Amino acid sequence: MRRIGLLGVGLLLVGVALATPVPPYRPPSEAIPFSGPLLGGGRFDLKAYLGQTPLVLNFWASWCGPCHREAEVLERFFREFAGRVAFVSVNVQDPSESARAFVERYGLSFPVVQDGGADVAWAYRVTGLPTTFFIDTGGRIRFVHQGPLLAEQLARYLERLLEPGGER
Repeated sequence: MRRIGLLGVGLLLVGVALATPVPPYRPPSEAIPFSGPLLGGGRFDLKAYLGQTPLVLNFWASWCGPCHREAEVLERFFREFAGRVAFVSVNVQDPSESARAFVERYGLSFPVVQDGGADVAWAYRVTGLPTTFFIDTGGRIRFVHQGPLLAEQLARYLERLLEPGGER
């Protein structure tokens, strides 16, 4: 009889868990300042970037298949928008040698911050890789894109971020 009671309680708890809606993804509304080691040496501090130009903040890992698909797109737009938009990437939980091989393979020339403990990803509420945040000069997160960026999508985000009055 006791087993039936425990089974009933267990099934009740499973039912409650399944019936409880998952809250929608809510990214932070403001850029969260962070600092960390750069893959090529030295340290990165987001505070030095905020207020200068809009910022594209991309979270990725070498073991993430979709991250490979967007790497060349990010590099191309980084070069095209140099001086108008800053690009920074955060490498999440990767050994340095794997991250370096990825950076070399795609010729990434923007800063790569190492986030070995996923502390920065956690602070930004990243739930999957790649995830990209578009931050205006006021430090507000204007857009979040989850998944790999296609060139057309990145162009639209940047156009909206840079349009007059787009800093609201």
